[in-house]
Amino acid sequence: MYDLLFLVLFCLISPKAMAETVYQFPPSVKVRSGERVTMHCQLNEVQSFCHTVAWVRVHPVSGMIDILQDSNIPRQTKEQVETTVCQASIYNATVQDSGTYYCITTDREHMYLGNGTAVTVQAGSAVMPSIDIMAFASSNKRDSTVTLQCTVGEFASSRVYVHWLIGSRKENGQTLFVWEEGEENSVKIHNYVAVSAEEWRTEGAYTCVVSFGGWMFNKTLHYYAIQDTCYPLVSVTRIFALVTALLFLTTSLILARCI
Repeated sequence: MYDLLFLVLFCLISPKAMAETVYQFPPSVKVRSGERVTMHCQLNEVQSFCHTVAWVRVHPVSGMIDILQDSNIPRQTKEQVETTVCQASIYNATVQDSGTYYCITTDREHMYLGNGTAVTVQAGSAVMPSIDIMAFASSNKRDSTVTLQCTVGEFASSRVYVHWLIGSRKENGQTLFVWEEGEENSVKIHNYVAVSAEEWRTEGAYTCVVSFGGWMFNKTLHYYAIQDTCYPLVSVTRIFALVTALLFLTTSLILARCI
């Protein structure tokens, strides 16, 4: 991975790495999930052929670099061995395939980087991402604000927009992207907005709106919902503690009499 990153950086700063030398087309592609994406890389002034070309993707959010699998690069026939127009395809594309793809080649003396093809794969169906909302009150008594957090996961679109509806107004909030590594690398969005404690109590409803891939989703947090769930929970906990204490006391008295 680091060798490939060094290669890309070297190509970017190399005077030979110019789009006029290695030209990619189309410059951008937008498709629905399940469709096919085809990219071309034309070697204009490079003494090399398509079998030396590598394709990489730069993730739209994390900036991480992935190598395009060989299964996406058609094998050349004997007649195409010396062709200078190279091709790569993404079959049955998903939103996870979104990003900017570059072709890289070398002629043993220099390395060349294409101008890039921006690929955007939009969701083909209204699959709702996970949306969680939480409210945090400041522990500082002098700070009377409440911070609302909207966490969005289970998506990989390169264009995800999050905003809040608080009463009659719209708030964009502050967005933080978090890259999570695991079996399936994913990105989570954390969007924060601060409101006063008085507004938190009076407005009542706070809606996080998420839009991407032509779809829009939302989830609402109610002030009274937190109150209705919090206080009964506290009451049940207190009752349970009281019953436990009474049982312990009764058991102790019975044992004392038996002894």
